[in-house]
Amino acid sequence: MKNKNTTVIVLAVICLVLLAGVGYTVLSDKKDDKKQGTDSEAETETSKKGTIVVDGVEYVPNTNLQMILFMGIDKDAKAELASRPGECGQSDSLNLLIADRETKTAQIFQISRDSMVDIDIYSVTGEKIMTEPGQIALQYAYGDGEKFSCRLTTEKVSELLYGVDIQSYLSLTLEGMVKAADALGGITMTIPEDYTDIDPAFVKGETVTMDGALVEKYVRTRDIEVLDSNINRMKRQRQFMNALIDQMKKLSNSQYMELYQELEPYMVTNMTADEMKAFSEYEISQETLEIPGEIILKDEHAQLIVDNESLQRIVLKTFYKCN
Repeated sequence: MKNKNTTVIVLAVICLVLLAGVGYTVLSDKKDDKKQGTDSEAETETSKKGTIVVDGVEYVPNTNLQMILFMGIDKDAKAELASRPGECGQSDSLNLLIADRETKTAQIFQISRDSMVDIDIYSVTGEKIMTEPGQIALQYAYGDGEKFSCRLTTEKVSELLYGVDIQSYLSLTLEGMVKAADALGGITMTIPEDYTDIDPAFVKGETVTMDGALVEKYVRTRDIEVLDSNINRMKRQRQFMNALIDQMKKLSNSQYMELYQELEPYMVTNMTADEMKAFSEYEISQETLEIPGEIILKDEHAQLIVDNESLQRIVLKTFYKCN
């Protein structure tokens, strides 16, 4: 029987592991998803109450769900769009926790940092100047590095998911991730593939207890010369998440609180302790959702061009239910 004594710290650490509201608006078609001259595309009708009809099937928002966006932040990363630098870091990891309050279960929707969206660029005074296409990870850079950056990123993920309302967020920096791993005495994992190009310790089949420095290498490193390197990195991040959660289930409540206090200086959130504690008994599924699409190389950067038709189906299945 699974241990259900997992407190809020598991939620706080999910974002660092992967580095690392209830309410919905109407699902709407994106312009890029429209294909001229085809009759196979489902016609979507929208009602004032948020109910939508696709292929004659009526869907309503699943009001049992609450979404929390976890962000793993690289503070040293900089962005530059439209010749305007953003210097507040990047959200290298974006993971949406979808919590079902009725079943007390949760699932993670892993958002690739390379997903292409329209980035909102702001001045130093907080005034919106323009919108420019870019990787979703860059949106964080055009805020303040704190709550404003988190809100901008949360809004952009919501926009990507056709208006799903994400009321809560929590960010954690790389430094916080390293401190968490060290505080836990290291994280033990069996290396599934040959990653010795990342570190000599990462030999396929070997069981390695990683301290903070090795953890950072394992979940952060990618070869920017390889187009789909972020996909492989996300696989390592998911493996690390599962290993960390398993290890944290062995901690006592006092140990959880000590870890939380150690991580607090590296976190930004709009959730209260009581709100986070409400998720202490949720079982997190090991099945992870991902943004569908095609990775291309453009302007010397990997770009995930989102398959909007497939994403619409995922959004319907995940956040809505048949009426």
